[in-house]
Amino acid sequence: MSTVDVFGIRGASLDPNERVESRWRNRSGSLSVGLGLLGALVVFSFVATIVGGSPAHQDLNAALVGPGTGGHLLGTDPLGRDVLAWIGGGIRTSLEVALGVVALSVATGWTVGVASGLLGGWVDIVLMRIADIQLSIPPLPVFIAVSVVISNNMTSLIILIAVFGWVPYARLCRSRVLTERERGYVSAARLAGRTRTAIAFVHVLPGLTTEISVLASLQAGICLLWEAALSFLGLGLQPPYVSLGFLMSEGREVLYQAWWVAVFPGAALALLVIGFNLTGDGIRDLFKHDTSVGNL
Repeated sequence: MSTVDVFGIRGASLDPNERVESRWRNRSGSLSVGLGLLGALVVFSFVATIVGGSPAHQDLNAALVGPGTGGHLLGTDPLGRDVLAWIGGGIRTSLEVALGVVALSVATGWTVGVASGLLGGWVDIVLMRIADIQLSIPPLPVFIAVSVVISNNMTSLIILIAVFGWVPYARLCRSRVLTERERGYVSAARLAGRTRTAIAFVHVLPGLTTEISVLASLQAGICLLWEAALSFLGLGLQPPYVSLGFLMSEGREVLYQAWWVAVFPGAALALLVIGFNLTGDGIRDLFKHDTSVGNL
């Protein structure tokens, strides 16, 4: 089989499936560890709720008992809530927020970036100036101001964080579209009567999948930190929502008396972030010879 040119990069004469399998064998370490860690944390979140009971259950007679005491494997918080159960619920809450933000950011950023790159002209200028303005605004003051006006619920938090998360996807997609729209297969699609929408979905989107996957994995880790930080400051999710950041905020006040209230949720949050970062690195390494994602 002769060598082929895919998106301007010379490929080996192997079958595409064979090339992917070869790269998986050689570079799947980070991806396997990342996915395995995330999978283990998801399983742990459900097991923790089963073992520890409801995160909302309070027992003031068992407040601040240490790990392994009274049937509480990781101890309790100042209100007698089981730390293990709270961590289990907090992991699921963090994942819901992170995945929600990533999905909304990807959809918005891809739409803006592809429209900007394909349409060009004044549309490109306006959309990219909006992106530049958004990048110049620090997120934290906006979060503080908005939290005074809107209620602290998961939907509003996802939208609020996504407002600051779509720009990297828009710039990435626009950059790739500007490069790809001059290639022969896009010109052939135009000559064949394909609409811009069809070109965007059928011809451009598949070429962006790898880069978007890497960026989404890395952004998910950042979203986890934002959600925990806002809840820690009292600007994010508060009870009855179960948040790792809120529990760490409680643990800060009793850190020397009951270190486990802050340390165990912090460790769970760190493992979640590490899992997403390793997954993103693994995806990048797996496909770095096929696309420009290796330069991200």
